[in-house]
Amino acid sequence: MSEIHLDPRIEFSEWLHKKLVAEYAKETEAWARERVGRVTARLNRERPRRPALNVEILWITPCTAFTLPGRHIYFSRRLLERLPTDDAAAFVIAHEIAHHDCGHFTLFAGWADRLPRSRAAGYVASVVRAAEHHAQSPERENEADLYALELCLKAGYDGDLAVQALEILENATLDAGDYDGVFGPENLLDPTDPDAGSVSSRIQRWIWQRSRGYVPLRERRERLQTWLKASGGRTSR
Repeated sequence: MSEIHLDPRIEFSEWLHKKLVAEYAKETEAWARERVGRVTARLNRERPRRPALNVEILWITPCTAFTLPGRHIYFSRRLLERLPTDDAAAFVIAHEIAHHDCGHFTLFAGWADRLPRSRAAGYVASVVRAAEHHAQSPERENEADLYALELCLKAGYDGDLAVQALEILENATLDAGDYDGVFGPENLLDPTDPDAGSVSSRIQRWIWQRSRGYVPLRERRERLQTWLKASGGRTSR
């Protein structure tokens, strides 16, 4: 009998999924489950040659969404309840779908199989943060944003309402006191600074982006709004 080798990325993802669901998947309200269900199904229909993904609603403190290798996307209830339309929810889910469809987890197999398993909730949360950061970079996040917007348009969602999800995230980020996350590093925002645009400031910005894993939210939103205007709200895919 031939030996069966499991992909460590998927094996780890399923282990983590069980832990997260057991600890945080406490959703009881029908509107939340129904919204996530119909939006996810609509997006999955536009990617028929790829494995369907499912979304779990987690009652966690951060206003966020994330995904890992495997077939699961995690959407915090705090973020979901702030989004006024299915279109905005679709963008958040589509962004996480993009990390799968764009191959952003390719390098994850190199260390997923070496992670120890633990029942401690604090440990699980730390692993999620480490794994998410490992899959992020400014380039990958920008690619995921554009892919997500195009997928939303293919599924028939309104592009402007979809991009509003980033505005909601801006507000949540500001509420948390993270002004840099919205506008970028404060020391690089002054247009009257004689060093603005210099090699030094560009290097500092590059370092900041890689430490964060993404560009500022305001810049992300404005980039997508510019793309929408130039494309007339039409997808090229």
